[in-house]
Amino acid sequence: MSDITELLAHWRQGDRGAGDALASAIYPVLLDLARSQIRRHGNQLTLRATELAHEAYERLVPQSGVDWRNRGHFYAIAATVMRRVVIDYLRQRSADKRGGDVLFVPLQDLDNSDQPGGGDPVDWLAVDQALNELAVLDRDSARVVEMRLFSGLSVEEIAGVLDSSTATVGRQWRFARTWLADRLGLAPTPGTDG
Repeated sequence: MSDITELLAHWRQGDRGAGDALASAIYPVLLDLARSQIRRHGNQLTLRATELAHEAYERLVPQSGVDWRNRGHFYAIAATVMRRVVIDYLRQRSADKRGGDVLFVPLQDLDNSDQPGGGDPVDWLAVDQALNELAVLDRDSARVVEMRLFSGLSVEEIAGVLDSSTATVGRQWRFARTWLADRLGLAPTPGTDG
């Protein structure tokens, strides 16, 4: 990934060749993230992983002004972009259904470490709204949730991206999960400190 970090720096400086090489290097990463999102959303998300990865890439291309620090920072930005693509798709789909309920993956299908609450289905539009509210209250905790749920970064990797300690990120993750469970009306899941 150090090659990608180097390519990101050259791309930011306007090197067109680095942009092409970067596209070849990061597309598989975006495709893996997209596959994870497709699995997480079950059959309710009718986008194919390639479509989701392509849309995320198209939204990342204008981000050449970002000061890409490292692999983790790229994953953090990619998580934000992937979240936006998924939420925009779900909003459009919900609008097409004229307000139909869009419920997704049972929380027990997520890793225990990724669960904000009990065994109810996840309404990703409600999660997005709650994350926006959490960001007003505690931006770093909201970023931790976004990076965990939309890019699959570990607590250690998130700590590196946020230039924070793993203990702090762990506390932010526990706080955010509890806050989201309360906000979304979900019962907290015992023993999921992950």
